[in-house]
Amino acid sequence: MFLIGQYDSPFVRRTAIALRLYGIAFEHRPWSTCGDADKLAPYNPLRRVQTLVLDDGEPLIESTAILD
Repeated sequence: MFLIGQYDSPFVRRTAIALRLYGIAFEHRPWSTCGDADKLAPYNPLRRVQTLVLDDGEPLIESTAILD
């Protein structure tokens, strides 16, 4: 799975910290909503970060849903 967004976002940072604390492996893609909107759109049509794309391709966009 991979996490899309830059660590300067508190939501991306919070999710990345939780994933690391739980020992869940993930790839980080530091895409921004401005410069990388076209790359982000297939995963999140709203073109918002954070987006966690699960191994099966399902994207999660809300940090509370991701942390659950």
